[in-house]
Amino acid sequence: MAVAVVVVCALVVAAQGVWIRHGMETGWLDTTVDAHLRAGLGGHPLLLDVLVWLGEPVPAVAITAALVLACIWRRRYRQAVLVAVSVPLAAAATELVLKPLIGGTPWGNPFPSGHVTNAAALVTVLIVLLARKDTGAAALVWVALGVTALLIIAAVAAGVIGAGMHHFSDTVGGAAVGTGTVLVTALIIDWVSRTRARRPQ
Repeated sequence: MAVAVVVVCALVVAAQGVWIRHGMETGWLDTTVDAHLRAGLGGHPLLLDVLVWLGEPVPAVAITAALVLACIWRRRYRQAVLVAVSVPLAAAATELVLKPLIGGTPWGNPFPSGHVTNAAALVTVLIVLLARKDTGAAALVWVALGVTALLIIAAVAAGVIGAGMHHFSDTVGGAAVGTGTVLVTALIIDWVSRTRARRPQ
């Protein structure tokens, strides 16, 4: 499942990157979604601040640090490494690689959204931390977690679109980068752990 999601995320970012680099900066979907959200949320600055908050750098760093400390306190060192590596890596991939690489639009380098990248990475890493096999959670619990994760990411995306910071496609790219980076990191950590466990002592 994780591999399938990573592949979808990579395809989404690649397709959007090609689209933007060929000068097709916005489409009918961007125009439609942007207009509706800006009309509905543009007059509510306090609500926009709340929606955007989770994607801001300072809260993202604080939540990441808190999760790392919680994992260390519970002696979940692999999980601590996952959080400490994947969330900053997602932000770096967006800000230092993808924005300069795919940028060049008249309004700067908005793709992908850094706010949505941060939110998606945090939400995804939380789900991965909770998805340990020994939790014994029912399938309904995982469905609820998945829906909650999507709602949180959608709320941050709506906030940055409503505030005029991004187009809809930028938020889709940010969600793909944040989710995909965390899952790739988790898969690599699991692979390294299994490889080391199979080595003769």
